[in-house]
Amino acid sequence: MRALREAVEGEASRYLAAWGVAGPPDPSLANLARYLALRRRDLRPLQRALMPHGLSSLGRAESRVAETLLALERALQALAGEAPYPGADPEEAFFFGEGLLEARTRGLFGPERPGRKTRIMVTLPEEVGTASLLELVEAGMDVARLNLGKLPEEAWPGYLRALREAEAALGRPIPLVLDLEGPRLRIQTPGVARVRVGDAVALVLRGEAPSGLPAFAPDRPELLALGVGDSLSLDEGRLWAQVEEATPYGFRLRVLLAPPKGFKLKPGRALNAPLGLEAPYLGERDARVLALAQELGALVGLSFVRTPEDLGALPPGLKGVVLKLESREGVRNLPQLLAHALPRFPTAAMIARGDLGVELGPERTAEMEEELLWLLEAAHTPVVWATHVLDRLVRKGTPTRAELADAFMGGRAEVVMLNRGPFLKEALRLLDGLLRRMEAHQYKKTPRLRALRSWPLPGEENPPPGPPGGGFIPA
Repeated sequence: MRALREAVEGEASRYLAAWGVAGPPDPSLANLARYLALRRRDLRPLQRALMPHGLSSLGRAESRVAETLLALERALQALAGEAPYPGADPEEAFFFGEGLLEARTRGLFGPERPGRKTRIMVTLPEEVGTASLLELVEAGMDVARLNLGKLPEEAWPGYLRALREAEAALGRPIPLVLDLEGPRLRIQTPGVARVRVGDAVALVLRGEAPSGLPAFAPDRPELLALGVGDSLSLDEGRLWAQVEEATPYGFRLRVLLAPPKGFKLKPGRALNAPLGLEAPYLGERDARVLALAQELGALVGLSFVRTPEDLGALPPGLKGVVLKLESREGVRNLPQLLAHALPRFPTAAMIARGDLGVELGPERTAEMEEELLWLLEAAHTPVVWATHVLDRLVRKGTPTRAELADAFMGGRAEVVMLNRGPFLKEALRLLDGLLRRMEAHQYKKTPRLRALRSWPLPGEENPPPGPPGGGFIPA
């Protein structure tokens, strides 16, 4: 344990130097560097060796790596007779990282509700007024989100007026996130066409496609970095196609995956494709969104942020930023992104699982969700659990069992996001209840052993009192 602790400290210094951190590091970056150094090892044999001694198996060290390793070394010293046990560090010092994470969450996303720490963020509907905003807050909304990359600019004043009126009625601010468009691509088409697996499709970058060939064009062709053999997808993976040939008009694609009834090429579909790293991060609209965020004191959602250079384009003085993890590059560069963001802005991160699933594939995405939760906890950085939470309930009015379990998993983040839909209020109320139950049982990876009340002691008519929603099942 002593050798492990010393090695972790040495390797953490190498991580910090590689991130360009000079001088005394931010405590969150120092802990993140230690966590990465610790987790580059296979710790399973050590975990098992510690368990019979009643000692921590290292499985919950994310927010306090140095503190956990030192506590284990001291306990083992005492067991081995090397030195008397000096006692535990004060709780406030041992759980410092946990407290810092909670303070940052309050600063960015507002105070917690009685009985529920996890905040709920809502992507506001297309039609919203003061009364409907107040209804959403009553149903459980804590944070409002406006995706200004999609909303026409003439609609912005109406949204903001309704928000100000709702805040006045509540007597408190509603935390607001304004999303940048970032290097997000959408398609333009000359008309709606349906394509199927095996069809050829034209990706038009200049001129016109051959007659009779289904075609689409990216709205920002200068961002693309495509070559023969590359793959791209539309509408968060509902269609996949591969670049078959470079042509005078752009590229000829072959459809590899599409729904059984085909896929409609129509304007506005999201396009995921390889992008050039030299492509500028901020577009013209983004500059106006940033100015508005500074005026309103809103958080800024950094869509498709990929490199520390992307952060360099942001103005100082923003209330906070949300790093939206939607691409391979963003995930790969996350430690560097945090190293550049944390000293400049109050920072959170969003696990945007829709686009991330397209970029990484379903199996790797499921694993990466866990790894990102761990890494961001190590950086004491609030997490927004986003994309498709209770999606069927929001759109159709009834949830699936799988999405109920998924929403329950979201309780390990600081914020859970719901998208807009006709049954948004019903989803809010259900999610509010799920999160309250989750918090009685679990904090991050740590089970909370509240009393089980469904199986009382024989002869005991009523179980001891416990938290609401304990689930007592009468005989």
